[in-house]
Amino acid sequence: MHLHLRLLSFLKPYRRTLALAFACSLLYALFNAVAIWFSASFITTIFNPDAAQNPGAMTGPAGDLNETLKTWAWQFIDGQDRFELVTRVGIIFFVAFLLRNFFDVAQMYFISFVEQRVIKDLRDRLYSRLLAQRLGFFYQRKAGDLASVALNDISALNNQVAKILTFIMRDPFVILIFLALLITISWRLTLTALVLLPLAGVLMDQLGKSLKRKSARVQEALSQVTHLLHERLSGIRLIKIAGTEEDENERFQEATHRHFRMALRQRRLDILNVPLTEIMGLGIISLILIYGGWLVLRAQTVDGEDFVRFIALLFSILAPVKSLGAAWNALQIASASGERIFRLMDLHEELPVPAHPVRLTGLVGSLKLEGVSFRYDGTEIEALTDVDLEIRYGETVAVVGPSGSGKTTLVGLVLRLFDPTRGRVTLSGADLREIDPRDLRRLFGVVPQDTVLFNDTVAANIGYGGDGLSREAIERAARLAYAEDFILAQPQGYDTPVGDRGLRLSGGQQQRLSIARALVQNPPIIIFDEATSQLDSESEGLIQQAFEALRREHTMIVIAHRLATVRRADRIVVLEKGRVIDQGRYEDLLTRCELFNRLCQQQFLTAS
Repeated sequence: MHLHLRLLSFLKPYRRTLALAFACSLLYALFNAVAIWFSASFITTIFNPDAAQNPGAMTGPAGDLNETLKTWAWQFIDGQDRFELVTRVGIIFFVAFLLRNFFDVAQMYFISFVEQRVIKDLRDRLYSRLLAQRLGFFYQRKAGDLASVALNDISALNNQVAKILTFIMRDPFVILIFLALLITISWRLTLTALVLLPLAGVLMDQLGKSLKRKSARVQEALSQVTHLLHERLSGIRLIKIAGTEEDENERFQEATHRHFRMALRQRRLDILNVPLTEIMGLGIISLILIYGGWLVLRAQTVDGEDFVRFIALLFSILAPVKSLGAAWNALQIASASGERIFRLMDLHEELPVPAHPVRLTGLVGSLKLEGVSFRYDGTEIEALTDVDLEIRYGETVAVVGPSGSGKTTLVGLVLRLFDPTRGRVTLSGADLREIDPRDLRRLFGVVPQDTVLFNDTVAANIGYGGDGLSREAIERAARLAYAEDFILAQPQGYDTPVGDRGLRLSGGQQQRLSIARALVQNPPIIIFDEATSQLDSESEGLIQQAFEALRREHTMIVIAHRLATVRRADRIVVLEKGRVIDQGRYEDLLTRCELFNRLCQQQFLTAS
């Protein structure tokens, strides 16, 4: 119930539209009832000449609601002969069904608008929540699983929301109005039907619960297929090199077969629900026909017109009752997807934003790590331990160390992608936790180890993240990154699409665009995280010239193995197993630091 109420909360912004749908649903139910009520009058007109000639004979004592409605109906269609009565009833039929269908379409029109807006709101809210999570959250979860919830589960929810809204907004009115009319005709027959209907409700409830369980399994299996597809397509180059296409085909087919089995079981149960509901309904109708025939023919407590009208209404009430059963099943299926969606929406792993953030003004000062230790969630070993480090403004500091020494973790802490387990990181004396993360990251330009380019133009990729950047600023950054020559050689220059993940460009060209992006807003601090690992010697030489120009006006943090800038850095910090074991200039470390010397000898650094 809590989950259902949360889903309903997304309807609040669209109360007016739902009110219009509500009104249309009510009018639909009323005109539907009018059409069915007059159907008994039509049949009586055709098969009971006495009623046609003397309509008053068909009515009972005044004050009885059923008799009052019958009197009103006969007075409304009163005519000189039976053909005139048939003509009038035919016109009433046409008008009633025309209006019934008009209001049915109208309420579906309003509901479809609300349905699509709710799905959009859900997807937007979920995406916003995912973006707000701290970086460590994504280390622990598969990207394919997250994409599956945002796409597949919300799509599954979309397929059910329309059914739920339509049935809840329309069919309850039909059932209530028809039930009221049935009671006015014969409370005994109605009570008989109401005694039998709960038996059908119990079975429908059990079917709904089973559908919910199976739907949850289907979505889990589909999530695995989505993750596998995303992961394998991202690594298609490795698959081609390794020649493992057949193995990957088998792995994917196993995953889709699991989804097939789960989906087939759900679908079979869903299909079974309709005939079971119909069989139960027909059984109820058969019993009522027998009992009603006894009341008309033997007990003579119900007249023929009332019984015809009762049966017409009862048959007509079966469809909305069956629809409510389908809505209940749809609600169970939607619940399975909704649970996965709200599980992500309820996450609270984002970095806290200060209520009154510190605003840095003037020149940015020193960047300090004071007794900083950090451990990733779910691990017992610290990635960094008791790190004390100061990087002064305008200084170029290189951070080196073997794989797993904590270099990337250090960068993440400096950018406040996560907070220290112990200690603090400060900029210009202010704890990074006291600065709004968005303001903080505008002070940094980052060239990551793994280049990330979006399927957009060259200019859009360089200017990504910058608000209102001019073409001049973009071109200036491209020149600083020595990317302008190859950009202008492209068919559309800066407006050339780079392709999915930048696949239309070489690795070196991709990284130079990444460097240009880091420089485009002229940030005071620039971080190069092994940023030239894919550059050829000529491109790297060009970048060295850019470094020399940048270091005069910027603080630079360089994490690299073979970058020659390490040799010319103002200071080199050596990390091992998360600790700073030494720091100093290149020549000094080469003579006194065994690890640094070994890294040079192993050519992780270029000593040229």
